[in-house]
Amino acid sequence: MRPRLVEYLNALFGTTAFEWLVPEPPVVYALAMLAVLCVIVRRAGRSGLTRYHVAGAALWAMLGGLVGARVFFLVQHLGETLANPWQALDPAGGIASWGAYLGGLAGLALYCLVYKQDLPRHADLVASALGLGVAVGRLSCFLNGDDFGTLSSAPWAVSFPHASYPFVAQARAALISPLADLSLPVHPVQLYLSLNGLVLFLLASRFYKSFAPWPGATFCFYWLCYGTARFALEFFRGDQSAHLLFGALTVPQVLCLLSLPAAAFGLRRSLRRADEPGSSVSVVAAPTKAAAQVST
Repeated sequence: MRPRLVEYLNALFGTTAFEWLVPEPPVVYALAMLAVLCVIVRRAGRSGLTRYHVAGAALWAMLGGLVGARVFFLVQHLGETLANPWQALDPAGGIASWGAYLGGLAGLALYCLVYKQDLPRHADLVASALGLGVAVGRLSCFLNGDDFGTLSSAPWAVSFPHASYPFVAQARAALISPLADLSLPVHPVQLYLSLNGLVLFLLASRFYKSFAPWPGATFCFYWLCYGTARFALEFFRGDQSAHLLFGALTVPQVLCLLSLPAAAFGLRRSLRRADEPGSSVSVVAAPTKAAAQVST
């Protein structure tokens, strides 16, 4: 999609500048991580955490996310990985978002363990801004043409160019001629996921502003919202037909189903702790205090 977009914009404005202005997918991923890092470092000053440790924990989480994303993809495509083990070293190889989340959480937890930091509070801070990373990062999927959607006749459906991921998939399924110029229109599910990330960023930021004093609450709230929305949006995915579990659900959907009860239980437990004897958090006063202390 990126080459076609660059070609169109250059022709429209009579320039070659868009070859530089439209970023490559890896650059978009880097911008996504940078955006999250900037937000959480800015919020750290009023969250009770030091910016030094917030930045350090975030960098460990990012490194864990990069490794986890690649490893999860290789495991998900285990047959291909075993047939060609050297592909694991390919820097341009595929990645999986759930691997990034699990690896990122592992990196964050490891940092907090090594430097004796409060994991729930760091996780809350990261979760308050994580949706922004999803919103930006999913744009790279659209530019790259991967994670494409199912066939659609909606007015906003998108046709991808020759040799793109959806084009190849449709040609193999004999839905189009291999000599066609464009794929059949599909749901721009990458943009749905990007918009979902933006909404989650706004919701989690608002929640964190009011409930930062409850350790773990924002993290569980984010995953409760993310898991629900991601489960629904997966039904628009057209690239997962070869990896369905139980004959009906994608791998991300199964992981969503597994994480939702844990997130709901964790959120309930975090909020109920304020009512326990000896708690330092006041149920009535804490939201007002947090609103005054936490920058959005």
